[in-house]
Amino acid sequence: MTETQQQFATTFPGVNFEFDKPLAPMTYFKIGGNAEIFLETADESLIGRLAEFAQQNQIPYRVFGGGSNVLVPDEGVPGLTLKIALDDIKEVGTDNNGKRLVQAGAGIKTALLVSQTVALGLTGLEYFLGVPGTLGGAVYNNSHYLEDLIGEHITRVQVVKDSQGPYWLANEECDFGYDHSRFHSTKEVILRVEFALANGDRETSQALIRKATEYRAQTQPLGPPSSGCIFRNTPNTPELRKRFPQFAERSHVPAGFLIDQAGLKGASEGGVVVSDKHAAWIINTGDATAKEVISLVNKVKQTVKEQFGVELQEEIFLLK
Repeated sequence: MTETQQQFATTFPGVNFEFDKPLAPMTYFKIGGNAEIFLETADESLIGRLAEFAQQNQIPYRVFGGGSNVLVPDEGVPGLTLKIALDDIKEVGTDNNGKRLVQAGAGIKTALLVSQTVALGLTGLEYFLGVPGTLGGAVYNNSHYLEDLIGEHITRVQVVKDSQGPYWLANEECDFGYDHSRFHSTKEVILRVEFALANGDRETSQALIRKATEYRAQTQPLGPPSSGCIFRNTPNTPELRKRFPQFAERSHVPAGFLIDQAGLKGASEGGVVVSDKHAAWIINTGDATAKEVISLVNKVKQTVKEQFGVELQEEIFLLK
């Protein structure tokens, strides 16, 4: 038992921590080492006390969602890894515009949230049915489908960071942006999310879901192990507008397009390869390592920068 494991075991007796928990099987990439300390819990008070203890003792901690948008280092991650087991969903009233308010736990699968809101006769989240992972992760990174950001449908987010207990943040306090939220830097743990959704028609909603599902199937390599889109779309520049007039009126240029134009489809490093179907995706072809992923990511970034003068930014998170 490590010193940190002993600290948690002693300070929180009776809590069923898992020590040296393998994380690779829990990720979409199927890559990475162990969590020094792992706990899945729905106890909001305990979550706050654990976060406070970690901060006071300068022990790293992070929340692990559905494992869809993360890369776990080969050597694993130190400190505490939390998985939030809150997966409830309930309707709680209406807002001033007549939209219905729905609250959902951060641990619910995003796809399940969408299907349940559609079943309630609500519209607004249909396009997010294909977003992998959990709701907490989707909110943390303000997940998007094309130009539709999940943060645009949120009224408030409940979080906790210490023993003082949970509190709510209004939408405008969450600092939602493209692939961004305040939670990237605050160490607050997302517990619940409240949405304002309009009344919809189930048949119309199902048609939207089919459209989005078919688009993903046609454009994304959904079968092999992968962490999805590795790179964010890049802000447009005068040079890019000149070279690629089809994107002249758009604020961003798809990262996959630039990678494709750079001739990088099929580029590989050890057990990972740039997808032939969607160049912003990197596929684990077998027993790949996180080190190989990072090496290929850097190769892609360097080549795109040399050819187009822009620096791609990663969309996935390297756990630390």
